[in-house]
Amino acid sequence: MWRIIAAAVRLAGPHLLAPWRSPVLRWRMETYGVLDAAGRPMTAQAITAKDFFRFAGSNRLALWRFLRWAAVLEQVA
Repeated sequence: MWRIIAAAVRLAGPHLLAPWRSPVLRWRMETYGVLDAAGRPMTAQAITAKDFFRFAGSNRLALWRFLRWAAVLEQVA
């Protein structure tokens, strides 16, 4: 559990209190296919706090798996 939290902190980087500003997390959301209100794919630069929390709420299991994977990679490296 602590490794997953450490991975989340590392991925948020200096944007811990505002994770929607993290380039890594924005890129991850873009590659996952986050959509805007009209259903169009969003670019990483267009993602706002509202989009981040909507994405995190609707994809929490996928995000949990991603953090678990990142924690395992961190352990191996």
